[in-house]
Amino acid sequence: MKEYLDPQKDVSLYLHIPFCTTKCDYCAFYSLPLSKRNDTCIVDRFYDVLVKEVASVVEELKRPFRTVFIGGGNPGLLGASRIRNLLDIAYEYGKSVETTMEINPETLDESFASLLSHVSRISIGIQSFNDAHLSTLGRNADRNANIRALRFLESFKAESGLKINGDLITNIPRQSIDEAVEDIETLSSFNIDHLSLYSLTFEEGAKLVEREKPLDEDEEADNLCTLWDRLASLGFEQYEVSAFARGGNYCAHNLVYWNLGQYIGLGPSAESSLGYSSLVSMRQNEDVESFISSPSFDVFPLSKTEAVEEYLLTTLRTKWGVNKKEFSLRFGEDFDELFSSKISRLNANYYSDSEDVFTLKRDGVLVMNQIILAMLMDL
Repeated sequence: MKEYLDPQKDVSLYLHIPFCTTKCDYCAFYSLPLSKRNDTCIVDRFYDVLVKEVASVVEELKRPFRTVFIGGGNPGLLGASRIRNLLDIAYEYGKSVETTMEINPETLDESFASLLSHVSRISIGIQSFNDAHLSTLGRNADRNANIRALRFLESFKAESGLKINGDLITNIPRQSIDEAVEDIETLSSFNIDHLSLYSLTFEEGAKLVEREKPLDEDEEADNLCTLWDRLASLGFEQYEVSAFARGGNYCAHNLVYWNLGQYIGLGPSAESSLGYSSLVSMRQNEDVESFISSPSFDVFPLSKTEAVEEYLLTTLRTKWGVNKKEFSLRFGEDFDELFSSKISRLNANYYSDSEDVFTLKRDGVLVMNQIILAMLMDL
């Protein structure tokens, strides 16, 4: 791993805990629903391997991770004591500046207060407060469970200063715009620092695709704009397409992704990105049993064109956009020489272009993929 790592740049750690109680109907990511019959055995086996993997990476790097993120699945199913042990290992050479753990509402209880010395941010998957829409999404938690979990987090925050992320999904079939606004207002009424708002996507392999149809694209865009405006009025700054922070409480780990920083992913289907001017993408075994029996990485060096594409796809999601000096340092190319003629053919309402930065306006964000495709054509 060190052969690909840029030693002058920070590195972060992502741990993928793939287990869930049941798979949500919209989910197309890899996860393993646990059966009561064999769940203890496979969780134990997985955990033992993950501990060794984390310890091995820590000893290879011999330096602290800038950020740590424990995602899933539902990492809460691993239990607070196991998560604390994993973090003790990860912190051997120093604590990260931010450690985030995802958790589902139905799993959160007072036992997770024992993690407050180890975890600085908890991201909770609320998705909606409307029981009918939660049923459409195939969620395990209902409105009452969501509210109960948020009250737990408020108490944790009062005790330790914990940062709280809350996730919502919108553009759910049969969800009115008033109901979507109500979800935002309800979540923001709790003492949260960050809100992620995702438009429901229909991914191949997800159960939802078999019985529901997505909204018209124009309706989706109109709904998003209405919700973005409401979030702004509630004091949330949109600093990335789906991410809104109150009081400048950006998620440091996600900024690593969006700035194409270095991170190591451990666990089934976890991805890593190493390097700076030369990027290497790595991916671990796709399923739990393969990870347990032989944890290893598939390694994919990126060409310069592929690396530039990744950089545009990530940085243009943020309010800061492309820093042209940083682009030149990374790729040895002048951003304006590569893209100015293509940018000039775009709708002027889509972007802002200055000597130092190139960013997308709201209208551009709504068609971001088309813009990036046009910029990369014949590169």
